[in-house]
Amino acid sequence: MKQRRILPLCAAVLAAGLWLAPALAQQNLTEIKDESLGDPARAAVPFPHNAHNVKAGLKDCGACHHTFKNGKRVRGRASVNQKCVECHSAQPGPNDTTLSLMSAYHRLCQDCHTAQNKGPVTCGQCHKK
Repeated sequence: MKQRRILPLCAAVLAAGLWLAPALAQQNLTEIKDESLGDPARAAVPFPHNAHNVKAGLKDCGACHHTFKNGKRVRGRASVNQKCVECHSAQPGPNDTTLSLMSAYHRLCQDCHTAQNKGPVTCGQCHKK
């Protein structure tokens, strides 16, 4: 009789583990700080990665870790294992058409926060002293 109860319980635990695996596999980033920017004028932005994504309901890593091809975002594809600076130069050249690293960070966060009408959008709201 006990075996009949254990099997569904094991199946439920396994299903929950598989469902949660992508969220649990995320790096638990605590702040946005990129050494490529040198010595920035403002403090690093506190950013509890996992808590932010849960609160914002983000399940698509590509929403932030995007991939572009020919100037258009590739849906369903994410650049999770790639550093932002690989595409967004801290000091772009005069012919560089890609956003600078700092502009990319600012636009990604601010545009989403503005569109959702949630979250900080001004300098002091993100860069805490």
